[in-house]
Amino acid sequence: MEGNLRALKRVEYTKKLLDEIGIGSERLEFFHIAASEAPLIAEKAKEMTERAQELGPNPYRIQLQQESEKDKE
Repeated sequence: MEGNLRALKRVEYTKKLLDEIGIGSERLEFFHIAASEAPLIAEKAKEMTERAQELGPNPYRIQLQQESEKDKE
């Protein structure tokens, strides 16, 4: 259980960092699911895939690509 709590704290910290740098904390989630709960794992994977599609590309990556294109001009 100690490892799960450590992981949860790291995820919470990382979510704050993602918000601070403009990527968005909603791109990261922590799920405590037992390996025996395959249907729930599949459901959460589907939810995260849908969320990623709704959010679209990483805004930081888009910005870097645009800056790179400007540098080439």
